[in-house]
Amino acid sequence: MSHLFGFLIAIALLRGSMLILGMDINFYYDHVALLVVFGGTLTAGIITYPVRDLGKMIQAFFRIAKKTPEEMELMVTQIVTLAQAAQTSRSALVEAAQDKKLNLYLKDGIELILSGFSKEDLEEVMTERLFRDREREEVYGSILRTLSKYPPAFGLIGTVLGLVSVMKTVAEGASASEIGLHMALALVATFYGLILANFILVPMSENLYNKSAQSMNQRELMLDGLLMIQQQRSPILVQEKLNSFLPPLKRKDLIGASLSDQFQRDMGAVG
Repeated sequence: MSHLFGFLIAIALLRGSMLILGMDINFYYDHVALLVVFGGTLTAGIITYPVRDLGKMIQAFFRIAKKTPEEMELMVTQIVTLAQAAQTSRSALVEAAQDKKLNLYLKDGIELILSGFSKEDLEEVMTERLFRDREREEVYGSILRTLSKYPPAFGLIGTVLGLVSVMKTVAEGASASEIGLHMALALVATFYGLILANFILVPMSENLYNKSAQSMNQRELMLDGLLMIQQQRSPILVQEKLNSFLPPLKRKDLIGASLSDQFQRDMGAVG
């Protein structure tokens, strides 16, 4: 939703600038400029990427609306709760593996634990999936980042075409007002190219890269949690280690009472 809000702000800023300049929005429309900039960018993308990746090029424009990764705090809560339940019953892992709402990466790790994978094998498989998942996610951001290089160049091509038309009208003895109108329309192509690149493609590509980085951090957290659950480590240790992924003010204390009781028992035993 915030992405849509950002686009609306961009549109409002452009519209406000036009109003301040006293320009009608229709003056910024030119079908030749649209054809050269948008058509040229699409054609460049088709030439750049193989046929099998054309679907990804189209999907990249829609992935910005994809739900952002779950909050790290929520993931810590889920894993610590799962670690607590797994201490008393293995059935908790079975139930988690059957939960359709659970994060797919975490669910895969739980299934491997239930399959009897050792710590080393579990870490090897899930680490490989972690990096491969990131590669697949970054493809979409890479496509948009590549496409963002083309619109300014095609905008310049459109402007050159417009200037050729301006020179032709000058040669035919056009008036100063007609020449000025043709010159302004020639510059619209450059305007389209800059808008497409810097208001749409570049921000969208950075958004997808940021989502990929967030997912990477989340999967690293889940991997640490899975390894400790596989080793049946103390839920207190799971909580405190996973808290390292969170800022100090957002760290969880889900089993603080248990920690306090355990500390008192240890002190009593020492006494």
